Amino acid sequence: MAASSSCDLSGSMQLASSERVPGGAEPDREGTGERAPPPGQGWKLTLDAQVHRKALELQQRKATELKREREAGQKLERRVAVDVLSSDWFTPDKQTAHTRAYLLEGLLPTLVPGLEKLLTEAGNRQLLEERAPGGQAGAEQEFNPINYLAQHLMRNHPKICPADPSHPYTRGLKQVLQRLKEEQVDLENNRLVQLKLQVRETREEQVRAERVRSQVGEMRKEALRAQFTEWSLEPDQTLQLRLVQNALRAFLEISSPDLSPESAGVQYDRELDSTDDAQQTLKQEHFEEYVFSFIAGLPTDDFEQFLLHLSLCAQDHRLEERRERWRRPFSQLFQDCDCAKTGFLDRRRVLSTLEGFYDGCDESVRVTLHNPRSWPVRDPGQLDSTIFWNDPSEAKEKEEGPAGETREPSPPITASTETEPANGEEGAGELGAPAGDEGRPPEERIEIEEADSDEPEEVALDLTTLGLEPDPESLGPHRGVSAFDHRALDLPQFLQLLDTFLGEAALDYVVQSLVGYLRVGYRETEQERLKRLEKTRKEAVLAQHRCALDALFEKCDNEGSGLLERGELERALSRYKEGAEGGAISRAWQCLGPPRPSLTRGDFHMLLQAVVSELPPEGGQEGGFDRLLQFLAESAERSLAERSRGAKRRKWLLQIHRAALTGGASLEPVYRAVFQTLHRDAEAHGNNKLISASIALLEGNERLRYTACTAEDAPYVLNKELTRDMAKGVSFTAMDDGKPVHVPRVRLHGNVQFWNTLRPDEERKGSFVAVPLRDPCGTAIGVLGVDTLREPQERNIFLRHEIDFYQGVGNMFSLAFQHVLSLKNILCIMDSATSWLYSRAPSVRIVTTYLMEPAGETGSDYTLRKMMVLDGQTGRSRLLASPARLRRRDHLFRDYLFKCCDSSEALSCVAYGQQRVAVPLRDPGGRALGVVDLSCGQQGALRPHERRDLQGMVRMVQAACCQLLRETSGLARPSRLLEAEGAGGEERVALLFLRFMLEDLRGCVRRLDHQSFAELKSYKDPPPVVHQVLRAVLLMLHPHWEETPEIDRWSQCRLKVNSDLVRKVLHFDPTARSVQVEREDLAACLAGIPRGEVWKHGSLPAEHLYNWVSVCLSLLEQAEKLRQSREPAPSNSDTLQKDPHPPSNRKELNATCCAVGATF
Repeated sequence: MAASSSCDLSGSMQLASSERVPGGAEPDREGTGERAPPPGQGWKLTLDAQVHRKALELQQRKATELKREREAGQKLERRVAVDVLSSDWFTPDKQTAHTRAYLLEGLLPTLVPGLEKLLTEAGNRQLLEERAPGGQAGAEQEFNPINYLAQHLMRNHPKICPADPSHPYTRGLKQVLQRLKEEQVDLENNRLVQLKLQVRETREEQVRAERVRSQVGEMRKEALRAQFTEWSLEPDQTLQLRLVQNALRAFLEISSPDLSPESAGVQYDRELDSTDDAQQTLKQEHFEEYVFSFIAGLPTDDFEQFLLHLSLCAQDHRLEERRERWRRPFSQLFQDCDCAKTGFLDRRRVLSTLEGFYDGCDESVRVTLHNPRSWPVRDPGQLDSTIFWNDPSEAKEKEEGPAGETREPSPPITASTETEPANGEEGAGELGAPAGDEGRPPEERIEIEEADSDEPEEVALDLTTLGLEPDPESLGPHRGVSAFDHRALDLPQFLQLLDTFLGEAALDYVVQSLVGYLRVGYRETEQERLKRLEKTRKEAVLAQHRCALDALFEKCDNEGSGLLERGELERALSRYKEGAEGGAISRAWQCLGPPRPSLTRGDFHMLLQAVVSELPPEGGQEGGFDRLLQFLAESAERSLAERSRGAKRRKWLLQIHRAALTGGASLEPVYRAVFQTLHRDAEAHGNNKLISASIALLEGNERLRYTACTAEDAPYVLNKELTRDMAKGVSFTAMDDGKPVHVPRVRLHGNVQFWNTLRPDEERKGSFVAVPLRDPCGTAIGVLGVDTLREPQERNIFLRHEIDFYQGVGNMFSLAFQHVLSLKNILCIMDSATSWLYSRAPSVRIVTTYLMEPAGETGSDYTLRKMMVLDGQTGRSRLLASPARLRRRDHLFRDYLFKCCDSSEALSCVAYGQQRVAVPLRDPGGRALGVVDLSCGQQGALRPHERRDLQGMVRMVQAACCQLLRETSGLARPSRLLEAEGAGGEERVALLFLRFMLEDLRGCVRRLDHQSFAELKSYKDPPPVVHQVLRAVLLMLHPHWEETPEIDRWSQCRLKVNSDLVRKVLHFDPTARSVQVEREDLAACLAGIPRGEVWKHGSLPAEHLYNWVSVCLSLLEQAEKLRQSREPAPSNSDTLQKDPHPPSNRKELNATCCAVGATF
């Protein structure tokens, strides 16, 4: 229809234009003298004239009908009289006016004529006359007046048949109705009165609500004024603004713990201000107005919770101020004890002195302190593993000191003690160091911390040992974090240790007594002091050497490739002292093993250290080291342009490094930083050419999957697979050779895969570089590809310095990739650990995992990223979609998390009225990578068995994380204990925590002697707990004994307790496919054994066996889940580890890559 109309319109326009008179004159219309309409407007004028004519005709017809009706009504009024009875309906009562108007208008004009007809019909039937009692009633039975009237009303309904206007009564009603409307009652005004009444009522309700709101506001302000006095105020009776802001922000987080503050359930009346940094203070009236502006609209229940929250925050602030008062004498105490001024104290000697102080206190003081022989004062790695699974008696732990220790009795600390202890403290200096781990065979320990050595260990996972050394200010969170060392304490760790030991209820006189006791009791011999000085000096020299070697390496590696050519370095060293030291240099080269074409940073360090050790000690070894470095620095001198180019490239590479640290365990920022770096370098140092880039990760050993690329190539490249059997692809050649492959002319090469098949052959001009990606162990993990196919210029090949830089980008991405993968694996371990703890410690229901990230551009401080929260309903941890960042200055009441990271040690405290335990996640070097926040509820301390299980979980998590990080960094080879670990990758990580738990329990069972098992066999009628535990163990080892006398009868069951049972327990693999255990029956058997009852019973074998069968059941369930979720995998067992993006995440990755590319 639209197409035909447009054709007609165009035809009319052509016709009108063809009738124009030359010279611009227009002809008359039909000789009438009228001007012709403009071209194309004739049809519109015709239509308007027709519509106007029909409207006039309709108006004339309507006026005629109205005039005829008016004349008929006047004739009717002159001919028919009005019934005066209808005037009775007119009364001055306004309250019933609306009802009477309704009756007059809708009912009576039909009802009254109907009654008249009814009476007429009854008169015609002679039914109105009185009859004799015995007369006939046939006519009455045939006539029903009600039905008759109803039929009349239905036939004469006002909506169907209007009332007869000629009826006298109807005409009278009409006049009454008109008078009622005009003279007495105005119905429209009546409705307006009702509306006014409603408005008045609404206003009164609003006034009452405003009065109530004002009263509630005054009551809330009064409550805030009263609450102000609970805070610890400044000397001028003011409160710091930042404390109030932190309390307000904390309430939002607590009201919705799983969400970020922006999407919290409770909403304030206005947005929170940024935390005050100007040390502003608030008086009481200002505090009242400031807080009220946020919470005026809160519901009553939320306001009550808010008042309680403020009170808890005020209590926490008072406790923190008391700790701050303690820190000054504690800091001075540290300086007094550190006679050698090395910045460290002997941890074991400090703990031994605390044990003496603890034993000397009376019971009233001791209950306020933490036992220095137990966790968290003593690290789990320093405790025997059997402590976690037995010894329900706390008294035994208090009475017995470390093995081999001799201590003189110390005086009791009572409430009357106001001064420093005098008796016994002088002998405290002769206390031996606590045995800690002594007495335990090394093969039975789970190594958590670094081994004892005189030189600090370099951890390859830490991004400080990257292909390029970052600036000191940009190292991330590790720069200001103390490394845990089970031999030494620095100042932050010393302060935190004393805070943990004193607890929350320590009194001032106890603190004063402790300071005096430590000052007198901590003594170091002259030999120990000199040894510590020598060790500190060596560590300082090694640190200076590392910094100098790193600076020299960066100077030689100007393009940031992360490698140095062996030939160039050999030529430079051969000229040292004009070749006089050729023999020493040759022997140093042999320390590197087989010759390699290039040297990494670690090889460079090792080579120069070997050269210095082989050179004659002229002027001391330090002088030889300085002269050698000065000579190499002069040999590697660069031009100003080269130095400027190298400085820019190092800065861009550091951005990739920073993206890995601040990305929240996500590869998206890393991909974005890589592509931005490549584009910036192409613009600045690549003649401003257009490039395309892609990253392909290895799946198995035969397939590359493109997981990220620039936006222009996303439709053609993203998620494509390149396999070895495609007979095309230089990427596999680059991975196999371990060095970049440069294709100057891709069209002529013949072995390049073109994913964009729409590009013509004549446009396939450009160069391509394939850079291999390798993990710290040297295993290929993928390829970085860069090409210039989109560059229109002919001269678009890559120069040597560009290829070297791309190699540095590949190295940086590889290390960033391993860092992100390690963080994800740590979260996976924490998921397994919290799931296990959920089933063992019902009091722990809130577990939150944070990861550390550098803050700001300098990285001098750090933030905490909230990554994972335990779901208290399901017992599984949930990764947060948008992890929130916690800054120290915005979360003063969560400062215990930052203190835990600062000292890399666990601590226990009270926050927001709940008992909290903060546990650090440490790397193999002892520095914190994150922190786990466990809330134990408001009831206070955990039950003894729950506390032991929590300690065991902390110890095993630390062991699993350290083992994982050592393997990822190349410091250790993967060790497999279970059959299910053979799959590698994510499956092995999911089992790692339970595997370490099983390994530790095996060691506990191995250490049980015959006397321990004799206790079980001595029972004739054992406690139900013991029989149930042994029954569950036998059911795990022999599933076919279900419901047989072998396990149901104790007389038969105890015969199975022998060396063969121990051997089977030590070698049982619950993840093996040959194990056929009914998990439901075993779970039901364990469900009938209360964990607390096993603990209270106190049987060491029963405790170990119960824990062993519980861990085996968890491993069975986990292995079964992995088998069900496992998809057909390539032949290589490391597939899952190499591909960080399983199919379920690739859709999200696609959108990520396109978004990354769109920013260029």
